[in-house]
Amino acid sequence: MSDTQQSRLPALLNGAGEPRRPSPWWNRSATAAGVSAVGLITTSVAEAPAGEPWTLAGIAMLVLMNALRRRGRPPRRVYPNLGRAQAAWRSAGATPHQLAILDEAHRLRNLTPLVGYRDRRTVVNPLADAYAIFTSPAWRDPWLADHQLNIDPIVEAAEILEHLWRVTALLADVRRQLSLLPGDSAAARTYRGYQRALLESLDDGLRRARALTAYRDEVRRLEEVLAASRAQAEAEAFGDRVLDVLSESARHELATRQLDDSRAQLQALEAGLREITELLGSAPTLPAEPRQR
Repeated sequence: MSDTQQSRLPALLNGAGEPRRPSPWWNRSATAAGVSAVGLITTSVAEAPAGEPWTLAGIAMLVLMNALRRRGRPPRRVYPNLGRAQAAWRSAGATPHQLAILDEAHRLRNLTPLVGYRDRRTVVNPLADAYAIFTSPAWRDPWLADHQLNIDPIVEAAEILEHLWRVTALLADVRRQLSLLPGDSAAARTYRGYQRALLESLDDGLRRARALTAYRDEVRRLEEVLAASRAQAEAEAFGDRVLDVLSESARHELATRQLDDSRAQLQALEAGLREITELLGSAPTLPAEPRQR
């Protein structure tokens, strides 16, 4: 079979394809080679002009260091079929192994004709359901994991797509064979039996895809419940802040009364001082002289 007729998803879902990290000894050897290169070049400078062999040895060690560094660098993973979706999945927290599964799932989806739910309106799109579940705050909430309701939406979508790809490819082969055979032949009847069986298998894949969509809808409803619960908790926390402010308001009201009482006392003191000042500042009134006869 060619690469387009084979699927790597079974191997990937069984754990194969994990990027194998090179041994740390490659980088350690590269560091040692770099240190040796520095020592050799330093020796050549110290023994100039007779240090040319040391210089050549230092350059050789630098070349060896670069080769060891390249050997110790992890292989770069390429996901050509993800396209623009790669950035979205990476930002959502997908691991390299999950990206490899998604890349193969995208490739199979591109090879699969459009499959709908037999209603002529809705097209099966497990990857969209998987992304909505994977990025949902409700699905990542510890409460969901504690109740053992967690699934792997990436694996679900990949297995659905691989099943649809296999079934539609076989159905295409069956139709091609039926177009070449006489309708009343035994071989044609056999292929029509295969066709019925494959259509039933296609329905199985569609039911699983519909179940994944229903799970996505349930996760969305759970998001609303958790959001309402968090909103209530935030409202209660906000109420504590309001009570703190209201207690401060009561304290300010008491301070205001004290200021008003003090201001009234100052007004009384001011009035008394004003009376004393008027008495001291006015001219004394002398008694009238007695009338002479």
